[in-house]
Amino acid sequence: MVLKLNLPENILGKEQYTALSTYQKGEYVTNLLKQIVELNPQGVTISQIDKGVKLGHSTIWHHLEKLADSAFCLKMERGDTAVYNFNKVLDELEDCSIQGKFYFYDFSIVENMFGKFVRMQIKQESQSGDLITHSGVIIGTNSYDKVVDSIVKIRDVHLNADKTKEFFGDVAKPKPKDSNLDENKGE
Repeated sequence: MVLKLNLPENILGKEQYTALSTYQKGEYVTNLLKQIVELNPQGVTISQIDKGVKLGHSTIWHHLEKLADSAFCLKMERGDTAVYNFNKVLDELEDCSIQGKFYFYDFSIVENMFGKFVRMQIKQESQSGDLITHSGVIIGTNSYDKVVDSIVKIRDVHLNADKTKEFFGDVAKPKPKDSNLDENKGE
């Protein structure tokens, strides 16, 4: 059973869309798909969207993948079909944001038809000063403690990093290995 696709009212006509620059087209498609995913909380497929707005399968796929990679939506595979589900922001956790040396780490609580999640997005300032989301991840609240424990273990056991240093900052250098050549010098 295919559910009816809810579409926003502000869809451009073919002539209006064609008149846009390449950059404007990309921005328009991304914003349009954000609206479509948000208007369809049960999830949407590329084929559904293509039938409704006729932008082309590959264009829709490319932009939906970018939205899923940034954790704006959750992509779920159902057989050979991908369904994209909107991640509704319940709480922006501004007090948990981290300003790194190269990136800004933004946290929020999101919810979709599968439950509540902690979302972390990695953002970077653009030339115009806006924060652009490059990637993101959502972590189920039932797995959150295990993920945090794993990250701490990775830091403490596998990276041997100085805990006082900033991520991507100065990292403690590994100890140099003892050389067998030094032991054999006197022989």
